[in-house]
Amino acid sequence: MRQIYLYTATLLIMLTGCSPAEQKEITEIKPIRVRTMQAEVREYKVAVRATGLLSTTTEMKLSFKTGGIVSQLNVREGTSVHRGDVLAELDLSEVKAQVDQATIGLEKAKRDLTRAGNLYRDSVVTLEQYQNANSAFEVAKSQVQIADFNLKHSRIEAPSDGTIQKILVETSELIGSGYPAILFASTENDWVVRASLTDKDIVKLSLGDSAKVYMDAFPGIAFRAKITELGAVADPVTGTYETELMILQAQPQFRTGFISRAEIYPSLVKCSLVVPIHALIDASDHTASLFVLRDGVAKKKRVRTGALLGDQVVVIEGLSEGEEVITDGAKYLTDGTTVEAVQPSNTPEP
Repeated sequence: MRQIYLYTATLLIMLTGCSPAEQKEITEIKPIRVRTMQAEVREYKVAVRATGLLSTTTEMKLSFKTGGIVSQLNVREGTSVHRGDVLAELDLSEVKAQVDQATIGLEKAKRDLTRAGNLYRDSVVTLEQYQNANSAFEVAKSQVQIADFNLKHSRIEAPSDGTIQKILVETSELIGSGYPAILFASTENDWVVRASLTDKDIVKLSLGDSAKVYMDAFPGIAFRAKITELGAVADPVTGTYETELMILQAQPQFRTGFISRAEIYPSLVKCSLVVPIHALIDASDHTASLFVLRDGVAKKKRVRTGALLGDQVVVIEGLSEGEEVITDGAKYLTDGTTVEAVQPSNTPEP
C-alpha cells in the first residue's frame, strides 16, 4: 500500500511538470514615427554685422579768421541753431581800429590820386608819379577789403541749421587765428552711421546695398539704410575699412554719437541646400550629423554646415537635393532604426 502511494505521487509530479506548455512572449517591434522634410536649394543673403556711431554727413570745426580775445559765447553744447545765428564773437576793438586805419589810408590815397591827376594834366608831375599814386590808391582799397573781411570773420555764424557738438573755448580766453572754437554738425544734411569693416566683409559689399540699423536710444526700431561710401584704404592702426551707411528714416531726436548696430545685406545672392536646424545632432565646428529616410530606415550622415538662416542652416556638403531629412524625432534615433514618416501636423504627437 505504501509503495502504491509512492508511485502515485511520483506520477503526479511528472504530470504536473509536463502538462502546461511553456509560452514564449513574442514582442512586436513597431517603427518610430518621425517627420521629414526634403532638402531643398534656397536663395539667401548672409548679413554683414558691424557697429558704428551716428553722425551727420557734414561736421566741421568752426574758428575765427583772426586771433583775439573771446568776448561772447551765445550757445551751449547741444543747442540747435539756425543758419546765420551768431555763435561766438571776439573783442572787436583791435579789428575795428584796423578797419578805421584802412579807411583813413584809403581816403588819403584817393586825395593823392586826385592831386596827382590834376598835376599830370598840367604837366607838373610825370606819368610815373601819377601811376604810383593810382597804385597806392588800389592798395589802400585792398587794405580796406581785408580789414572788413577780418571784421566780418571775427565772429562765428552758423553756416546752416544744425547743432553745437562741442565748445572748445571760454569767454575772455585768447585764441589764435584758425584755432578750432566750436564743433558744429549740420542737420540740413543726411544722417549716417560710420562703421569699420574687416577685409573679409568689405569685399562682399557694394555701394547701394541695403541695411538695417538698430540703436539703444530707439529700442525695437529698425532704421532702413544703404551704403553710400566704402573705404578704399585701411586704417593704419586698426586695419579696418570705414563704411558709411545713410539712414533713410531720420528722426528729430537723432544726436551725433549714438551707438548703432548695423546689419548689411549684400546684393550678391547665394544658393545652397538648407535644412531645419533642429534636424542636426552632434553639431560642432561647422560639422554635424543628421538622419535621412531610406526605405523605412534612418541612415545617419555627417555633413558640413554653413551660415544660419533663422531656424534653418546651410548645408555645404554631405547631402543631396531632394533627400528626405528626418526633422522631428531625430534625437531618438540610431543608425539603422526602423522609422515611419508621418505628415506634419499643427498638433503634437501623443
